[in-house]
Amino acid sequence: MEKNRQSVSGVSLDEEMANMIKFQHAYNAAARSLTVVDEMLDRVINQMGIVGR
Repeated sequence: MEKNRQSVSGVSLDEEMANMIKFQHAYNAAARSLTVVDEMLDRVINQMGIVGR
């Protein structure tokens, strides 16, 4: 009965879970990239500007 209901609804829970995990990994990778850029800018702005002191 459950398989019939899922086949009619057209939504595969396994496929949706796999997509959710894939998108979560992509989001985490993008967040890490932004963190690296943020750390580089922080270093350039706050630590390399102390030359004349």
